[in-house]
Amino acid sequence: MTQLPHLEFGFKKLANAGYDKTSDPTDFFPAPGAYNCIGWAAHDPHHWWWPSPYEYWPFWISPREATVFCFVKTFRWFGYRICDNSRQEFGFEKVALYAIHNSGHPQAVPSSIQDLHDNWTPTHMARQLPDGSWTSKCGPNEDITHYTLDALESYGLAYGSGDEYGRDVLYMKRFILVSLIVRALQHVNWRVQSARSTIREKFRRNSI
Repeated sequence: MTQLPHLEFGFKKLANAGYDKTSDPTDFFPAPGAYNCIGWAAHDPHHWWWPSPYEYWPFWISPREATVFCFVKTFRWFGYRICDNSRQEFGFEKVALYAIHNSGHPQAVPSSIQDLHDNWTPTHMARQLPDGSWTSKCGPNEDITHYTLDALESYGLAYGSGDEYGRDVLYMKRFILVSLIVRALQHVNWRVQSARSTIREKFRRNSI
């Protein structure tokens, strides 16, 4: 296992839970090639996803706001539905939403999604792999495979962690067949966007 001290500092449970590095770091938005945990959870390694006016978010989702409802609404558009747990299920792909209570302190996860929306702030998403482990992109850092969701539980330096992801609070799943279709459409969309960017860049150079 390749050790990543910067991530182990950020997440004090990570080393004991076990993890594997699966990519090199990228960079922060808007650097070329930058993507983050939300994009990675959505199978999109081409965009830095966050519901703000400046970062990428599906254009038809409104309002753009860092709330549980916004994340749930967005991932529903990609075929996901809220489910009861993070256990692996045959024929399904799952994602987990992390959030931190507005107090910044560890709290039990409420049973009401309205309570989550009102009192918790989304921070991170992880995607379940076919073997039941999880994959995460940690900001601009490496992609990792982690074997438990609580490996990334963190509440800042006051609790011995460098990051503040809070904990996993909500799970969503979609059929594998739906996942394949959506991913194919995403790939086509990315190729179209790339072609448009190339054409615009050629026009820009020719006009100089």
